[in-house]
Amino acid sequence: MATALHTARPVGVNLLQMSYAIDYNELIDAATTQSITIGVLPAGAQVVMAYLDLVDPFTDAGSISAVGLEIGTTGDPNAFVVSQELLSGASAGRLRGDGVNPSASAAALKAKFTATGANFGDGATTDLDAGTVAVHVYYMILA
Repeated sequence: MATALHTARPVGVNLLQMSYAIDYNELIDAATTQSITIGVLPAGAQVVMAYLDLVDPFTDAGSISAVGLEIGTTGDPNAFVVSQELLSGASAGRLRGDGVNPSASAAALKAKFTATGANFGDGATTDLDAGTVAVHVYYMILA
């Protein structure tokens, strides 16, 4: 009679976190899109999960009517989190919109913001009035 052997053992999984808080006054580009580098993944890294914490919803008394944020790489801006609304009636809290989670070994992680209605700023100052979002990316180093 065959028996099943079940074992539990550590396999050396190394889960790491990269976090970056972005305040509204960092969004100053004279354009409707702006990307901020969160960090660079080391060689052999595989993204496991990414999410946003909207600490303080973004506000604008001017012409910006919406602010979207996606997390990815330069080549695939929404690889890890598809666009999430940060302004237009958004509530503080955790936001997650699953991207395709590709391997992004040694890739620069980017937070890409998109404004609707007006540019973020004039290149020196922002048109936004308030807002803070924290980006969290969890990854493993694969041998």
